[in-house]
Amino acid sequence: MDSYASGGIGAGAVFALGLAYRVYVAVNHHRVRSNCCGKEIVVSVDVEQTTPPTEKSTQKSEAKE
Repeated sequence: MDSYASGGIGAGAVFALGLAYRVYVAVNHHRVRSNCCGKEIVVSVDVEQTTPPTEKSTQKSEAKE
């Protein structure tokens, strides 16, 4: 495989990841509704972080309450 083929594969991968990120940004925290042939479909997409909050942010939220 020469450098042009490697570059093309790399560029294709970057393009695919960029497209997937744009779709993620467009649908995250949104509700998608479809009404087709008399059937209504509602899908809610909400992607949350899985990292537990840090100790500082927990203390700040407790201080506000």
